[in-house]
Amino acid sequence: MYSWYKQINSMENNQGIPTQIIEKFLSGKLSVSEEKELLDWFNTTPDNYVIFQNEQKRLRPIIAKRNEEEVTIQWKKLFYKIQRKPITRQYRSKWLFGSAAAAILLIALILVSVLENNNAGQLQAKNVTEVITPCGEKTSLILPDGTSVVLNSGSKLIYPKEFKGKIRNVELYGEAFFEVSPDKKKPFIVKTYDISVRVLGTAFNLEAFPDAGEINTTLVHGKVLLEKVSGNKITALAEMSPFEHAVYRTEKQEISVRKESNIDQYIAWKDGKMVFMNASIEEVAKRLELWYNVSVHIKSEELKKAHFTCTFTNETIDQVLKLLKISFPIEYSIIKLDNSAGSNMPIYDITLSSSE
Repeated sequence: MYSWYKQINSMENNQGIPTQIIEKFLSGKLSVSEEKELLDWFNTTPDNYVIFQNEQKRLRPIIAKRNEEEVTIQWKKLFYKIQRKPITRQYRSKWLFGSAAAAILLIALILVSVLENNNAGQLQAKNVTEVITPCGEKTSLILPDGTSVVLNSGSKLIYPKEFKGKIRNVELYGEAFFEVSPDKKKPFIVKTYDISVRVLGTAFNLEAFPDAGEINTTLVHGKVLLEKVSGNKITALAEMSPFEHAVYRTEKQEISVRKESNIDQYIAWKDGKMVFMNASIEEVAKRLELWYNVSVHIKSEELKKAHFTCTFTNETIDQVLKLLKISFPIEYSIIKLDNSAGSNMPIYDITLSSSE
């Protein structure tokens, strides 16, 4: 039982809703541990979604007084996490799977209500198309303006059914490779949960998973401008040239740009290859989770110091683990999971440890 949940439940005439947690969330000030408690609370019972919706309506006047940018970022992060991991594995009853879907719908509706007063360029829910790629898959699509997109595993792209006005706006949660159709009179802007990428006609890779703590942009050709939008204020962060890789750290709001002699490690995924260049085991584990729809746990501090340089193409997850074991003293275990709940649930649970 969660600490704040027990505290609230002990109150007379309570609804079981952690009001102080909700208020911090709406202020964009929720800590990582509090965010986890809130996510867990969503999974406790389907009634919590209704309670949360009612409490959100009650607190709407408070929302209007808060920093809108921080609130928007917090909403998008939570929505993304619920969408990727709709339930915790210990709850497997049929009603909970239904309530997880209800949670996604609820957060989507609340997100729209929070964003409805944003800039005029914000995408409107009724006129957009959402494409979601499950873990273990990739999606290729052509946007209304002719721009081609490859959407990576565990990612979502939102774009209008028709690009109207002077700007082509899309939203990305996750990773995608864009080949933008040129139009000097109508810039193409990709909005993430924190920063935006502005282009005219170019090819680039953008990785912006809301729970990663950083946003990575790799430019293949053309030029892009990285921007930070806060209300009506737009701050230019960096202008990129071909073969440059930019990392924006969301917590510190810092950006670094460097020239790369080989950008395959950032873009090869769209061609069915995983390329690691001196990558940490955490980076490898993250990519394996998306690529194979598995859950990876690292149980060794020594292993976390290891770095890997390798390329995988059509290997199975078992073959990948065996190849990693050749290059480093790794022990691993694989447990097949019940994936009957749907493609969002991991197929295997993998534990990595050092054999030394």
